[in-house]
Amino acid sequence: MSKVRRASIQENNDFQLSTRTRKSISKSRRSSLAEEMIKPSSSRRNSFAALMNSIQAIEEPSMDVHKIYKKKVNKSFHKLNCFFGEPTPVDVCVCEIKKEGLKAILESKVPLCYFLYYLLDEHSSENLFFFLEIEQFEKASLKEQKETVHSIYNTFISNKAELQVNLDDKVRRNILDRLGMGHDLLTLFQPAKMSIYNLLETSFMRFLDTKIYQEMIDQCGELTIHYAQPTVQIALDYLYQYLKQQKKNMKSLEDESFVRHYELIKRVIEKFVRNMFGKGYLPSKFKMN
Repeated sequence: MSKVRRASIQENNDFQLSTRTRKSISKSRRSSLAEEMIKPSSSRRNSFAALMNSIQAIEEPSMDVHKIYKKKVNKSFHKLNCFFGEPTPVDVCVCEIKKEGLKAILESKVPLCYFLYYLLDEHSSENLFFFLEIEQFEKASLKEQKETVHSIYNTFISNKAELQVNLDDKVRRNILDRLGMGHDLLTLFQPAKMSIYNLLETSFMRFLDTKIYQEMIDQCGELTIHYAQPTVQIALDYLYQYLKQQKKNMKSLEDESFVRHYELIKRVIEKFVRNMFGKGYLPSKFKMN
């Protein structure tokens, strides 16, 4: 197990800061000042361009960082599979989540259940469900994409969507226009996915200050990358308790729209559990053939 743990935490990308002396910095400043006096207009243009690039970098979500991290995790899992000679049920440890944040918990299974429970309680679970749905969509074949693209749009994007995510009108219209063309489906939802990633980042920062986050740490431990069945079940029980409470509220309210919402949330939670852990972890009354 120690080898497994080492394998999970040794692949780190370190950032090195350049060591510049005070003398070199002063020289650099004098050189910059001289250049600015010689070419003021060019300097201003360069400064303005740099400013615009900085603003653009701030505005863009860190989706590229997420993609790079995802490749890193997949590479680590592949090495573990080669080490053991068979697929291993490894997960992302809490220590890694503390270090890497949202991008790490999105690649996890058991810890992700706690984050999902928080989002359900925060009434923003549609963001995670949409993000995970697009992750699967991007891995699918073109045939599968054509079969599911309208379902994704109707569930999360359209004005009548039951789990409508919060998107800019321009992004929403662009998806509708491109959907009508019926081509380049792979990148169809990319702008929406980037926007939702930002919303998840905000929710994750709030998640760090909650009791459910501390419960995740207590139950999962810091360095565990293979969670035993009882640990998995404890995480899933939070989701099932949420559904149980919602069902109780549904009966007391007798509201048709609430009933529809409950049934939809129930279905997407079932799908989440099946995809992450397999049908065997669903309560018997939820299991589907």
